[in-house]
Amino acid sequence: MPSSILKEKIRLIAKEISQRFFGRQYAIRGTTSLILQDLELKADDVDILCDKELAESLGAKYSESPKFKSYFGALEIEGEKVEVMGEWQIKDANGNWSESFDASADEICQISIGNNLVNVTKIETELKMFLLMSRWSAYHKIKSQLTKEQPGLF
Repeated sequence: MPSSILKEKIRLIAKEISQRFFGRQYAIRGTTSLILQDLELKADDVDILCDKELAESLGAKYSESPKFKSYFGALEIEGEKVEVMGEWQIKDANGNWSESFDASADEICQISIGNNLVNVTKIETELKMFLLMSRWSAYHKIKSQLTKEQPGLF
């Protein structure tokens, strides 16, 4: 998603996702999740983290690269490409695969957008994933914003 897309467009996509996947194991993740949680970032795209069952029901296929593996697919919502990652794992700098991220209860929180409750990944989970992906710039930007808002958190 180009960074020129406004937060309101992200909110529309998030509401549509919450309606389509109500009762399923999913969460919006990445920069989009953090924007929805009021952090000042740019959205690169919209990603949905989910379990294998939901990913496969959306047509996702198992995919493995040198850095990631998951059930991967895509769909279009509100005119934007939304990438689906089911049971996503990240290879760390030592070559070890992370635990599986699948939007389980300990990885998500819910936020209200209008009358919709939307599942998003917890900020702590995003920080963990950014560390595993060696996305240092994003990690430090998030951590800096959180430290300003909640001194003593780190």
